[in-house]
Amino acid sequence: MKFALVILLLALLLPPASMAADDDAPTLAFLRFGQSPSFALTDRAVLDMLEVYGFINAEERATMEAGNDLHGENINILYRDAGFDLPTANLMVEDALDEGADVILTVSTQVGMIALGAMSDMEDPPALIFAIVTDPHASGLATATCIKPPNVTGTLMHFDYEEYTNIAYLQDPDFQSIGLLANADDPATAGYISTIQQFGEEYGFTVEVETVVTAADYALGTDSLVDSGVDVIVLPPRTGSSAGISAIVESAYGVPVFSPLVSDVIHGVTIAAGFEGWYREGIHAARMVIGYLEGNLDIATTAIASTPGFAVAVKNDSADAPGVVFTEALLAEVDYIVQDGVIMSEGALFEIPGEIGLSEMTLQERRAEDVAFLENLHCSPDMIAEQLSTLTKAEN
Repeated sequence: MKFALVILLLALLLPPASMAADDDAPTLAFLRFGQSPSFALTDRAVLDMLEVYGFINAEERATMEAGNDLHGENINILYRDAGFDLPTANLMVEDALDEGADVILTVSTQVGMIALGAMSDMEDPPALIFAIVTDPHASGLATATCIKPPNVTGTLMHFDYEEYTNIAYLQDPDFQSIGLLANADDPATAGYISTIQQFGEEYGFTVEVETVVTAADYALGTDSLVDSGVDVIVLPPRTGSSAGISAIVESAYGVPVFSPLVSDVIHGVTIAAGFEGWYREGIHAARMVIGYLEGNLDIATTAIASTPGFAVAVKNDSADAPGVVFTEALLAEVDYIVQDGVIMSEGALFEIPGEIGLSEMTLQERRAEDVAFLENLHCSPDMIAEQLSTLTKAEN
């Protein structure tokens, strides 16, 4: 009887089989601000890369995609989602640090900032790799591409504001004013407003700004901009929820609504011109994570990567764009046309979940490509010195 009791107590102390993991397996905290069709592309790319490199298998991936953490044979993954809620994101980061994550991969500016702040007093913080960040410099994640905390690197969404502005002129060559809806909680907002105002001074248009805090504010902010007589309403880059976009479009009353995120055309904006590399961002971030886990990447000397790409999309649904007629000049530059939620452009490479994936190649070929990518990000002593010198001159 005593022997049976001892066996029972030992059994209770052991972890369930599904939770058992190799003590030597590294722990990755994959922390996402929330889920949307666009974020899902970044998510998918990271998992695609981890699977092709053998860190996870199809069964383990299915466990994660069902919303569970993974305690696997080759890696432990804390697979968390904050539901676009900042208090939840704070708790998510704290939990990842308490569980001893070896590397933290954050998706969105907000979660990256929270993670960096939570590590500020740690003597030996884990590696932090960020993705889907609009402006790491304005948000405090880095000072320059090579000037950053030694445990931090990542990849940013590249925006070409000059091309973005030019698209507005193709739709209306005579426009005089832009109405900007700016999110007060986004750390990149101030820098974005400054950039647009600089382009306004250069091109000769005025910029009216309405600051919003919640999704409910978007309709009121749009009404105010329309009443002020703006010719175009623009949305800033963001790494949060798309909630509120439909209210903006409905309140615009014939004023075209622009976004620098191409995927926003699916959510209802009239014209989207700019970033479309959600899946590529995930690949870049995964390359860094895998390189670090395999011991081949020095985070301290790895520069912040940039995911370029510029495309133009329009939403042709008359119900969603009342009073807006697209010019021939604009249509000549359009890559994607969306009608009734369907992408009409033949041969379009629009990143759609389920229709995009890794290029076909052997693991050896992929590894060579990924190594070359990371080697191009190496921060040499000369590069670091040059960037420090530039920053010093700018401060003086």
